[in-house]
Amino acid sequence: MEQQLPMNDENNFNYNYENQINIIEDNVNVSKTSDIKEFLILTGGIILIICGIFFMSDLAMQVFLNNISYETQVKIENSLNPIKNTDKKYNEKELNKIAELENIQEKIKSKDEDLKNFRKLKIGISKDKEINAYIYPNGEIYFTEGILKELSTEDQKAFILAHEIAHYKNRDHLKSIGRSILAITVISLMGMGNSEHISKIMYSIYDMNNLKYSRNQEIDADMYANKIVKEIYGTNKGAIELFKIIDKKQNLPEFIHYFSTHPSPSARIKLIESNSL
Repeated sequence: MEQQLPMNDENNFNYNYENQINIIEDNVNVSKTSDIKEFLILTGGIILIICGIFFMSDLAMQVFLNNISYETQVKIENSLNPIKNTDKKYNEKELNKIAELENIQEKIKSKDEDLKNFRKLKIGISKDKEINAYIYPNGEIYFTEGILKELSTEDQKAFILAHEIAHYKNRDHLKSIGRSILAITVISLMGMGNSEHISKIMYSIYDMNNLKYSRNQEIDADMYANKIVKEIYGTNKGAIELFKIIDKKQNLPEFIHYFSTHPSPSARIKLIESNSL
């Protein structure tokens, strides 16, 4: 029979140490992954959940807005109270420009059955020198002095006005507000308000998605305006000339527009030209 030698203190220590290591490694409650990997997995999971909730909520909101009656749309718009420019005092020259735009609005409405029962949209002029036109949440349309200086023909004015009316018809003004509210609400409800880094990631994802969403809205509005203008005036050359002027005045690199809510003027020109008579 083999005789076992008694363990000395050093052997006993090594035996106990190795035994404890084996116990720890075999314990199911001890993670074998790094803290960073676990954090990334957890963060990614949370972001996917939030994105899923946001996009499902966004889809539901858009379906709702697409299917409400026009009367309900007006009630919602009336509850949204922007800066009061409606009662602004205009000089005679400005009043003549507004009257011309209102006359063009009637021509546009006459070409679209869906618009015939719509209320007359209020049109105003902003002192802004930027080349722009926009619609307020309550449905008021504004032309800046900057863009009016560039609009030399009636068909150009009709294109810009029809573009803004398309936003109104498609309820883009209400959808944009709804998306912003949804983004803030969903992230807050998921408890991300206390996590600055995750909140920044979520808002960055929202911003990137919103850029694409807004550009799609602009393309749809351009296509609508192009169709209406061709029906009224038989050509869309005025719109092409307008965007060429805007492109020249902006003089921006093409890549800049990837970070803009609007497609580049050159891209809009190609879209219109591809749908020319």
